[in-house]
Amino acid sequence: MSLKHTSMLKILNLLDKGAKVTRAGVAADLGVTPRTVDRYIAALQDANFPIQYDREKKSYVFGDNYHLSKAVFTSEETLVLSLARSALMKDFGPRTVTVLDAIENKIGLCEPGLPKHIILSSNVQSPSVEEYFRLLNQAIPNCRKVEITYKALHDKETTCRTVDPYYLFYNEGIWLLRGYCHLRKQMRTFALDKMITLRMLDSYYLPKSHIVAEEELSGTFGSMVAGKPVTVVLRFMKEFAPYIQRRKWHPSQQIKEFKDGSIEATFRVNGFKGIKPWMYRWIPYVEVVRPKELRECCFPN
Repeated sequence: MSLKHTSMLKILNLLDKGAKVTRAGVAADLGVTPRTVDRYIAALQDANFPIQYDREKKSYVFGDNYHLSKAVFTSEETLVLSLARSALMKDFGPRTVTVLDAIENKIGLCEPGLPKHIILSSNVQSPSVEEYFRLLNQAIPNCRKVEITYKALHDKETTCRTVDPYYLFYNEGIWLLRGYCHLRKQMRTFALDKMITLRMLDSYYLPKSHIVAEEELSGTFGSMVAGKPVTVVLRFMKEFAPYIQRRKWHPSQQIKEFKDGSIEATFRVNGFKGIKPWMYRWIPYVEVVRPKELRECCFPN
């Protein structure tokens, strides 16, 4: 590398560090004349580096909050970050967005809003969900117990529970906590938006090695994690077969097509509680092939 390029790189590094950069100082440091320093800075400006002279600091500086370490993003990368921002704004609150603002400032992303032709439906969670999520994110990796005041959707009474929190998961617009409930003496699932209060305790728990999030969630349908694994086969009439085939509703999903246009969808799920509400939305275009217990409880004679 030539002396000229080495000198210009040194000037760029000094500017990036926020050091004082003057004609005389750089000239003495590089062993060149002040006029040579002028030429180096002019060449860097011609190369689109936002170098300007700050009269108050009496030093050359980077303008426009520029840093060498900041990345240049493609339009596609900017769009993905904007989608992430919009999703966070829907499901969390201003505190999370403020953290994202700081991250975007560090990486040099400006004006990250979504284009006008992309619309995300608004489904803003209550402000408490963001705070509960933050506290649980601290409690789970440190194996700290939490105390929650909870009122489930169909419960009439509010209960106070001590819970060993294991993991958080997201389902159909709702954040859920999976943990061991000391009141019920078993693993339970709690919706964050149904928590009235939540606080971390100063006591800790020893995690159970057999509870693995990926294994538990592999059999879920909706938010129903618990239940005995069972194979469910549903037959859909041809009118609604395309709606079922257009997406993967469950990791275990298998589709069998028939000549009349109907299909059979097979799922391996944890119990019937999770799949029943989903199945009901397709009535009268669906029938239960098996198991017999599900067919009898949903479509009794």
